[in-house]
Amino acid sequence: MTTEKPSPVDLNDKITRKDYFLVILWALGILLLYMIGSFIGTGILRGYKEDTEKTRQAWIESATMDLEEKVAESKVIPSKEPVEVAVGIRINRISTFSLRESAWTADFDIWFRWTGHKVKPGENFQVVNGEIDHLEREEAFTQGNVRYERYNVRASLAINLDSSRFPFSDNGLTIQVEDGADGAENLRYVPDEKDSGISSLGIPSSLKITKTLTAVKLHGYKSRRGDPQIPEGRSDVHSRFVLALILAPPGAGLFIKLFQALFASIAIAFVAFFIKPIHVDPRFGLGIGAFFAAVGNNIYIGSVLPYSSQISLASMINAIGLVTIFLTLVQSTISLYVFDTKGRERLSRFFDHVSFAVFLIGYLAINLVLPISAKL
Repeated sequence: MTTEKPSPVDLNDKITRKDYFLVILWALGILLLYMIGSFIGTGILRGYKEDTEKTRQAWIESATMDLEEKVAESKVIPSKEPVEVAVGIRINRISTFSLRESAWTADFDIWFRWTGHKVKPGENFQVVNGEIDHLEREEAFTQGNVRYERYNVRASLAINLDSSRFPFSDNGLTIQVEDGADGAENLRYVPDEKDSGISSLGIPSSLKITKTLTAVKLHGYKSRRGDPQIPEGRSDVHSRFVLALILAPPGAGLFIKLFQALFASIAIAFVAFFIKPIHVDPRFGLGIGAFFAAVGNNIYIGSVLPYSSQISLASMINAIGLVTIFLTLVQSTISLYVFDTKGRERLSRFFDHVSFAVFLIGYLAINLVLPISAKL
Protein backbone atom coordinates (compact mmCIF):
# COMPACT_ATOMS: atom_id res chain seq x y z
CA MET A 1 0.00 0.00 0.00
CA THR A 2 1.44 3.34 -1.02
CA THR A 3 0.48 6.82 0.10
CA GLU A 4 0.70 9.94 -1.98
CA LYS A 5 3.43 12.25 -0.83
CA PRO A 6 2.53 15.86 -0.30
CA SER A 7 3.80 18.24 -2.93
CA PRO A 8 6.96 20.00 -1.88
CA VAL A 9 6.67 23.51 -0.62
CA ASP A 10 7.72 26.12 -3.13
CA LEU A 11 10.37 28.08 -1.28
CA ASN A 12 9.97 30.95 -3.73
CA ASP A 13 6.27 31.33 -2.88
CA LYS A 14 6.78 33.84 -0.11
CA ILE A 15 4.55 36.78 0.73
CA THR A 16 6.65 39.92 0.41
CA ARG A 17 6.11 43.34 1.92
CA LYS A 18 4.79 44.53 -1.42
CA ASP A 19 2.26 41.66 -1.40
CA TYR A 20 1.10 42.60 2.11
CA PHE A 21 0.81 46.23 1.04
CA LEU A 22 -1.31 45.40 -2.01
CA VAL A 23 -3.63 43.08 -0.06
CA ILE A 24 -4.04 45.68 2.70
CA LEU A 25 -4.73 48.35 0.06
CA TRP A 26 -7.43 46.09 -1.43
CA ALA A 27 -8.94 45.55 2.03
CA LEU A 28 -8.97 49.26 2.82
CA GLY A 29 -10.55 49.99 -0.56
CA ILE A 30 -13.40 47.54 0.12
CA LEU A 31 -13.95 48.94 3.61
CA LEU A 32 -13.91 52.47 2.19
CA LEU A 33 -16.62 51.55 -0.31
CA TYR A 34 -18.81 50.23 2.50
CA MET A 35 -18.12 53.35 4.57
CA ILE A 36 -19.05 55.65 1.67
CA GLY A 37 -22.21 53.64 1.05
CA SER A 38 -23.12 53.85 4.75
CA PHE A 39 -22.48 57.60 4.86
CA ILE A 40 -24.53 58.38 1.74
CA GLY A 41 -27.34 55.98 2.67
CA THR A 42 -27.57 57.33 6.22
CA GLY A 43 -27.82 60.89 4.93
CA ILE A 44 -30.59 60.01 2.48
CA LEU A 45 -32.61 58.08 5.09
CA ARG A 46 -32.31 60.85 7.67
CA GLY A 47 -33.50 63.31 5.04
CA TYR A 48 -36.56 61.14 4.40
CA LYS A 49 -37.32 61.02 8.13
CA GLU A 50 -37.03 64.80 8.47
CA ASP A 51 -39.41 65.28 5.53
CA THR A 52 -41.92 62.87 7.09
CA GLU A 53 -41.77 64.66 10.44
CA LYS A 54 -42.19 68.08 8.81
CA THR A 55 -45.23 66.88 6.85
CA ARG A 56 -46.79 65.33 9.95
CA GLN A 57 -46.11 68.42 12.04
CA ALA A 58 -47.68 70.63 9.38
CA TRP A 59 -50.74 68.39 9.37
CA ILE A 60 -51.03 68.52 13.17
CA GLU A 61 -50.66 72.31 13.20
CA SER A 62 -53.32 72.62 10.50
CA ALA A 63 -55.65 70.31 12.40
CA THR A 64 -55.25 72.20 15.70
CA MET A 65 -55.28 75.74 14.28
CA ASP A 66 -57.95 78.09 15.60
CA LEU A 67 -60.99 78.54 13.39
CA GLU A 68 -60.20 82.20 12.80
CA GLU A 69 -56.70 81.34 11.59
CA LYS A 70 -58.06 78.61 9.32
CA VAL A 71 -60.61 80.96 7.85
CA ALA A 72 -57.98 83.63 7.14
CA GLU A 73 -55.57 81.12 5.60
CA SER A 74 -58.18 79.43 3.41
CA LYS A 75 -59.89 82.68 2.28
CA VAL A 76 -63.28 81.50 3.50
CA ILE A 77 -66.13 83.96 3.86
CA PRO A 78 -68.02 82.46 6.81
CA SER A 79 -71.71 83.04 7.32
CA LYS A 80 -72.83 84.50 10.64
CA GLU A 81 -73.73 81.09 12.05
CA PRO A 82 -72.24 78.07 10.23
CA VAL A 83 -73.92 74.88 11.40
CA GLU A 84 -71.69 72.82 13.68
CA VAL A 85 -72.04 69.08 13.00
CA ALA A 86 -70.53 66.61 15.46
CA VAL A 87 -68.94 63.73 13.54
CA GLY A 88 -67.54 60.45 14.77
CA ILE A 89 -66.29 57.21 13.22
CA ARG A 90 -65.98 53.79 14.83
CA ILE A 91 -64.14 51.20 12.74
CA ASN A 92 -65.68 47.75 13.12
CA ARG A 93 -63.26 45.78 10.99
CA ILE A 94 -60.26 46.12 8.68
CA SER A 95 -60.89 43.41 6.11
CA THR A 96 -58.03 43.86 3.62
CA PHE A 97 -54.61 45.49 3.83
CA SER A 98 -52.30 45.54 0.78
CA LEU A 99 -48.87 47.16 0.79
CA ARG A 100 -48.39 46.61 -2.93
CA GLU A 101 -51.63 48.37 -3.85
CA SER A 102 -51.30 50.93 -1.01
CA ALA A 103 -54.92 50.19 -0.16
CA TRP A 104 -57.06 48.90 2.69
CA THR A 105 -60.74 48.20 3.22
CA ALA A 106 -62.62 49.24 6.35
CA ASP A 107 -66.10 48.58 7.66
CA PHE A 108 -67.12 51.46 9.94
CA ASP A 109 -70.01 53.36 11.46
CA ILE A 110 -70.19 57.12 10.97
CA TRP A 111 -72.65 59.38 12.77
CA PHE A 112 -73.70 63.00 12.58
CA ARG A 113 -75.32 65.12 15.27
CA TRP A 114 -76.48 68.69 14.60
CA THR A 115 -79.21 71.24 15.20
CA GLY A 116 -81.53 72.69 12.58
CA HIS A 117 -82.61 71.95 9.01
CA LYS A 118 -80.15 74.03 6.98
CA VAL A 119 -77.76 71.16 6.20
CA LYS A 120 -78.04 67.44 5.43
CA PRO A 121 -74.65 65.94 6.42
CA GLY A 122 -75.85 62.34 6.27
CA GLU A 123 -76.98 62.64 2.68
CA ASN A 124 -74.06 64.65 1.36
CA PHE A 125 -70.92 63.24 3.02
CA GLN A 126 -68.21 61.62 0.93
CA VAL A 127 -64.99 59.74 1.65
CA VAL A 128 -62.34 61.80 -0.13
CA ASN A 129 -59.41 59.38 0.18
CA GLY A 130 -61.26 56.33 -1.07
CA GLU A 131 -64.41 54.92 -2.58
CA ILE A 132 -67.58 53.85 -0.78
CA ASP A 133 -68.47 50.26 -1.67
CA HIS A 134 -71.51 49.95 0.62
CA LEU A 135 -73.64 52.54 2.41
CA GLU A 136 -76.69 51.96 4.62
CA ARG A 137 -78.45 54.26 7.05
CA GLU A 138 -79.00 52.35 10.27
CA GLU A 139 -80.52 54.95 12.58
CA ALA A 140 -82.05 58.42 12.39
CA PHE A 141 -84.07 60.41 14.92
CA THR A 142 -84.77 63.89 16.25
CA GLN A 143 -84.60 64.69 19.96
CA GLY A 144 -85.85 68.19 20.58
CA ASN A 145 -83.80 70.40 18.24
CA VAL A 146 -81.01 67.85 17.90
CA ARG A 147 -80.93 65.63 14.86
CA TYR A 148 -78.95 62.36 14.72
CA GLU A 149 -78.08 59.96 11.88
CA ARG A 150 -75.81 56.90 11.82
CA TYR A 151 -74.62 55.04 8.73
CA ASN A 152 -72.76 51.80 8.16
CA VAL A 153 -70.09 52.15 5.48
CA ARG A 154 -67.66 49.82 3.77
CA ALA A 155 -65.00 51.71 1.83
CA SER A 156 -61.81 51.02 -0.10
CA LEU A 157 -59.18 53.49 1.09
CA ALA A 158 -55.67 54.60 0.21
CA ILE A 159 -52.72 53.99 2.54
CA ASN A 160 -50.39 56.84 3.37
CA LEU A 161 -47.36 54.54 3.10
CA ASP A 162 -43.84 55.81 3.70
CA SER A 163 -42.02 53.22 1.58
CA SER A 164 -38.73 55.15 1.67
CA ARG A 165 -37.85 53.75 5.12
CA PHE A 166 -40.07 50.66 5.16
CA PRO A 167 -40.23 48.51 7.30
CA PHE A 168 -38.82 50.90 9.93
CA SER A 169 -41.19 53.81 9.35
CA ASP A 170 -44.49 54.31 11.12
CA ASN A 171 -47.39 54.78 8.72
CA GLY A 172 -50.90 56.07 8.96
CA LEU A 173 -54.31 54.82 7.93
CA THR A 174 -56.86 57.60 7.54
CA ILE A 175 -60.55 57.98 6.83
CA GLN A 176 -61.22 61.48 5.53
CA VAL A 177 -64.82 62.65 5.30
CA GLU A 178 -66.09 65.84 3.71
CA ASP A 179 -69.49 67.32 2.96
CA GLY A 180 -69.87 67.40 -0.81
CA ALA A 181 -72.64 70.00 -0.87
CA ASP A 182 -72.00 72.61 1.79
CA GLY A 183 -68.77 74.52 2.09
CA ALA A 184 -67.08 75.66 5.27
CA GLU A 185 -69.05 78.90 5.25
CA ASN A 186 -72.26 76.91 5.91
CA LEU A 187 -71.13 73.72 7.66
CA ARG A 188 -68.32 73.03 10.09
CA TYR A 189 -67.48 69.59 11.45
CA VAL A 190 -66.71 69.09 15.13
CA PRO A 191 -64.92 65.85 16.06
CA ASP A 192 -66.63 63.44 18.44
CA GLU A 193 -63.35 62.24 19.93
CA LYS A 194 -64.84 60.35 22.87
CA ASP A 195 -66.69 57.69 20.85
CA SER A 196 -64.45 57.55 17.77
CA GLY A 197 -61.82 54.87 17.32
CA ILE A 198 -61.49 51.23 16.32
CA SER A 199 -62.82 48.00 17.76
CA SER A 200 -60.06 45.80 19.17
CA LEU A 201 -61.72 42.79 17.53
CA GLY A 202 -61.45 44.38 14.09
CA ILE A 203 -57.66 44.78 14.02
CA PRO A 204 -55.75 42.14 12.00
CA SER A 205 -52.99 40.42 13.94
CA SER A 206 -50.40 41.76 11.46
CA LEU A 207 -51.17 45.37 12.39
CA LYS A 208 -50.31 47.13 15.63
CA ILE A 209 -52.02 50.48 16.14
CA THR A 210 -50.12 52.75 18.50
CA LYS A 211 -52.34 55.83 18.41
CA THR A 212 -55.76 56.99 17.22
CA LEU A 213 -56.27 60.64 16.30
CA THR A 214 -59.32 62.65 15.29
CA ALA A 215 -59.16 66.11 13.79
CA VAL A 216 -61.08 68.61 11.72
CA LYS A 217 -59.34 70.81 9.17
CA LEU A 218 -60.36 73.09 6.36
CA HIS A 219 -59.48 71.90 2.89
CA GLY A 220 -59.28 74.46 0.10
CA TYR A 221 -59.41 73.38 -3.55
CA LYS A 222 -57.57 76.55 -4.69
CA SER A 223 -60.37 77.08 -7.19
CA ARG A 224 -63.98 78.14 -7.25
CA ARG A 225 -64.60 74.95 -9.26
CA GLY A 226 -66.94 76.96 -11.46
CA ASP A 227 -69.32 77.90 -8.62
CA PRO A 228 -70.74 81.40 -9.39
CA GLN A 229 -71.79 81.79 -5.73
CA ILE A 230 -68.12 81.98 -4.70
CA PRO A 231 -66.62 85.48 -5.27
CA GLU A 232 -63.61 86.00 -7.51
CA GLY A 233 -60.31 85.51 -5.71
CA ARG A 234 -61.84 83.01 -3.28
CA SER A 235 -61.65 79.23 -3.34
CA ASP A 236 -64.07 76.43 -2.62
CA VAL A 237 -63.29 75.37 0.98
CA HIS A 238 -64.85 72.49 2.90
CA SER A 239 -64.65 71.26 6.44
CA ARG A 240 -62.97 67.84 6.59
CA PHE A 241 -63.11 65.28 9.40
CA VAL A 242 -60.12 62.93 9.69
CA LEU A 243 -59.74 59.75 11.72
CA ALA A 244 -56.10 58.63 11.69
CA LEU A 245 -54.63 55.34 12.91
CA ILE A 246 -50.86 55.38 13.47
CA LEU A 247 -49.29 51.96 12.79
CA ALA A 248 -46.20 50.71 14.58
CA PRO A 249 -43.29 49.90 12.22
CA PRO A 250 -43.12 46.17 11.37
CA GLY A 251 -39.44 46.30 12.30
CA ALA A 252 -36.56 43.86 12.13
CA GLY A 253 -38.71 40.74 11.86
CA LEU A 254 -40.24 41.76 8.54
CA PHE A 255 -36.89 43.20 7.39
CA ILE A 256 -35.22 39.80 7.78
CA LYS A 257 -38.19 38.06 6.17
CA LEU A 258 -38.09 40.34 3.13
CA PHE A 259 -34.34 39.95 2.59
CA GLN A 260 -33.68 36.41 3.81
CA ALA A 261 -33.12 35.16 0.25
CA LEU A 262 -30.65 37.99 -0.39
CA PHE A 263 -28.75 37.32 2.83
CA ALA A 264 -28.60 33.60 2.00
CA SER A 265 -27.20 34.36 -1.46
CA ILE A 266 -24.53 36.60 0.09
CA ALA A 267 -23.55 33.81 2.49
CA ILE A 268 -23.25 31.42 -0.45
CA ALA A 269 -21.05 33.92 -2.30
CA PHE A 270 -18.78 34.14 0.76
CA VAL A 271 -18.34 30.35 0.79
CA ALA A 272 -16.40 30.71 -2.47
CA PHE A 273 -13.48 32.25 -0.56
CA PHE A 274 -12.71 28.81 0.90
CA ILE A 275 -12.51 27.10 -2.53
CA LYS A 276 -9.28 27.13 -4.48
CA PRO A 277 -9.64 29.55 -7.39
CA ILE A 278 -8.34 26.93 -9.84
CA HIS A 279 -11.55 24.99 -9.16
CA VAL A 280 -13.29 27.37 -11.49
CA ASP A 281 -16.75 25.82 -11.65
CA PRO A 282 -17.58 25.90 -7.93
CA ARG A 283 -15.56 29.03 -7.21
CA PHE A 284 -17.30 31.17 -9.83
CA GLY A 285 -20.52 29.15 -10.01
CA LEU A 286 -21.42 30.01 -6.41
CA GLY A 287 -21.02 33.74 -7.06
CA ILE A 288 -22.97 33.70 -10.31
CA GLY A 289 -25.77 31.67 -8.74
CA ALA A 290 -25.84 34.04 -5.76
CA PHE A 291 -26.08 37.03 -8.13
CA PHE A 292 -29.17 35.65 -9.86
CA ALA A 293 -30.71 34.78 -6.49
CA ALA A 294 -30.17 38.40 -5.41
CA VAL A 295 -31.84 39.61 -8.60
CA GLY A 296 -34.78 37.32 -7.82
CA ASN A 297 -35.07 38.80 -4.32
CA ASN A 298 -35.07 42.27 -5.87
CA ILE A 299 -38.00 41.27 -8.07
CA TYR A 300 -39.80 39.83 -5.04
CA ILE A 301 -39.39 43.08 -3.09
CA GLY A 302 -40.79 44.96 -6.08
CA SER A 303 -43.89 42.73 -6.00
CA VAL A 304 -44.49 43.40 -2.30
CA LEU A 305 -43.90 47.16 -2.01
CA PRO A 306 -45.43 49.89 -4.17
CA TYR A 307 -43.32 51.58 -6.83
CA SER A 308 -41.33 54.57 -5.62
CA SER A 309 -39.00 56.88 -7.50
CA GLN A 310 -37.05 57.45 -4.29
CA ILE A 311 -33.92 55.54 -3.35
CA SER A 312 -35.59 53.63 -0.54
CA LEU A 313 -34.03 51.51 2.19
CA ALA A 314 -35.15 48.37 0.33
CA SER A 315 -33.45 49.46 -2.90
CA MET A 316 -30.28 50.31 -0.96
CA ILE A 317 -30.12 46.85 0.64
CA ASN A 318 -30.69 45.15 -2.72
CA ALA A 319 -28.05 47.31 -4.44
CA ILE A 320 -25.50 46.63 -1.71
CA GLY A 321 -26.09 42.89 -2.08
CA LEU A 322 -25.62 42.94 -5.85
CA VAL A 323 -22.47 45.08 -5.63
CA THR A 324 -21.04 42.81 -2.92
CA ILE A 325 -21.54 39.68 -5.01
CA PHE A 326 -20.02 41.38 -8.04
CA LEU A 327 -16.95 42.37 -6.01
CA THR A 328 -16.54 38.79 -4.75
CA LEU A 329 -16.40 37.67 -8.39
CA VAL A 330 -13.78 40.34 -9.09
CA GLN A 331 -11.81 39.05 -6.10
CA SER A 332 -12.06 35.47 -7.37
CA THR A 333 -10.74 36.58 -10.77
CA ILE A 334 -7.75 38.28 -9.18
CA SER A 335 -7.12 35.29 -6.90
CA LEU A 336 -7.24 32.92 -9.88
CA TYR A 337 -4.69 35.08 -11.72
CA VAL A 338 -2.35 35.09 -8.70
CA PHE A 339 -2.72 31.33 -8.16
CA ASP A 340 -2.68 30.01 -11.73
CA THR A 341 -0.79 32.54 -13.81
CA LYS A 342 1.68 33.77 -11.20
CA GLY A 343 1.96 30.45 -9.35
CA ARG A 344 1.54 32.19 -5.96
CA GLU A 345 -0.68 29.73 -4.08
CA ARG A 346 0.23 31.03 -0.63
CA LEU A 347 -0.46 34.63 -1.61
CA SER A 348 -3.75 33.59 -3.21
CA ARG A 349 -4.83 31.83 -0.02
CA PHE A 350 -3.86 34.84 2.11
CA PHE A 351 -5.75 37.15 -0.27
CA ASP A 352 -8.86 34.95 0.05
CA HIS A 353 -8.76 34.90 3.86
CA VAL A 354 -8.29 38.66 4.17
CA SER A 355 -11.04 39.31 1.60
CA PHE A 356 -13.48 37.06 3.46
CA ALA A 357 -12.92 38.94 6.72
CA VAL A 358 -13.19 42.35 5.06
CA PHE A 359 -16.35 41.55 3.08
CA LEU A 360 -18.00 39.96 6.11
CA ILE A 361 -17.26 42.92 8.39
CA GLY A 362 -18.21 45.53 5.80
CA TYR A 363 -21.42 43.84 4.70
CA LEU A 364 -22.65 43.18 8.24
CA ALA A 365 -21.81 46.73 9.31
CA ILE A 366 -23.68 48.48 6.50
CA ASN A 367 -26.70 46.22 6.96
CA LEU A 368 -26.84 47.29 10.60
CA VAL A 369 -26.14 50.99 10.09
CA LEU A 370 -28.78 51.63 7.41
CA PRO A 371 -31.78 50.03 9.18
CA ILE A 372 -30.83 51.76 12.43
CA SER A 373 -30.65 55.10 10.58
CA ALA A 374 -34.06 54.46 9.06
CA LYS A 375 -35.54 53.66 12.45
CA LEU A 376 -33.99 56.30 14.73
